[in-house]
Amino acid sequence: MRQGKDALLASAISGSILAGIFLPQAGMVVGPYLLVWLGALLFLNLLKLSPKDLAGTFSRPGPLAALAVVKLVALPLAMYAIAYFLYRPFALPVLLLSGISTGLGAPFVVSIVGGRLPLIVGMITVTSLAVPFVLPSLVHALVGSEFDLPLADMVVLLLLALFIPLGAGWLTKKYAPSTSRFADENSFVLSLVFVVLINMGMFATLSEYFFTEQLFVLQTLAASSLAYAAFAVAGYACSPFGERTAGLISMTYVNNTLVMVFAAQFFGPQVAALAAIYNLPYYAGILLLKKIIGR
Repeated sequence: MRQGKDALLASAISGSILAGIFLPQAGMVVGPYLLVWLGALLFLNLLKLSPKDLAGTFSRPGPLAALAVVKLVALPLAMYAIAYFLYRPFALPVLLLSGISTGLGAPFVVSIVGGRLPLIVGMITVTSLAVPFVLPSLVHALVGSEFDLPLADMVVLLLLALFIPLGAGWLTKKYAPSTSRFADENSFVLSLVFVVLINMGMFATLSEYFFTEQLFVLQTLAASSLAYAAFAVAGYACSPFGERTAGLISMTYVNNTLVMVFAAQFFGPQVAALAAIYNLPYYAGILLLKKIIGR
């Protein structure tokens, strides 16, 4: 059963990415609704979050607060500085990717890889509440002199994209328990549907680059893979002993689809490309972590 799920996951991921690249017309049909598919994926995975686990996490706020500060402030500042001095065109994309919140898809990763959920639940909650205010402020402080940034518009986009799924998830659990149970019991297959739609839409926008700007694609893939590795090391090193796998997942499995929409709207497609191509190490990392942690 587990092997069948792994094969289905690998097939869905690789097939949807290839479909987006080689059949961009199909991807363009679903692409305008990326925030809808993302919201649905976030909603499904929010149903896994237990209020009891959440309360337990906040009963010991010190480790959670420290990890959240690393995630939203220290890590993006460090990654921006490194990218700025090594290869400046990637500085802003790296800042956006590293400064976004822990993804509500992280519990989906835990269901495949393993690990303790409470720390991830806390990181999702804290970073989702804080990122609409922290990330636009960081961007404005670091690159505001180079762009005409509508700070209020950035805050509103992040608030809507994160808080609507959060609110819908809690309301469904409270007022429609049968719907909540159905979604929870079928969350793997339903999540794969939205993962496929997200991948097709994201990679359709990048299809032309794969055929005309292969060097840019390779550079972006290398940068996204290094970013994934850096996030993983930071999450593992900064987490409490016994929760390091959860810390690693909370730092690496982020709302990169939201970053792509955010970046494309305010900075253009080339800035958004890093967040889209981050899906490659994102999903490859799931399979790698499963082997390492299982071993």
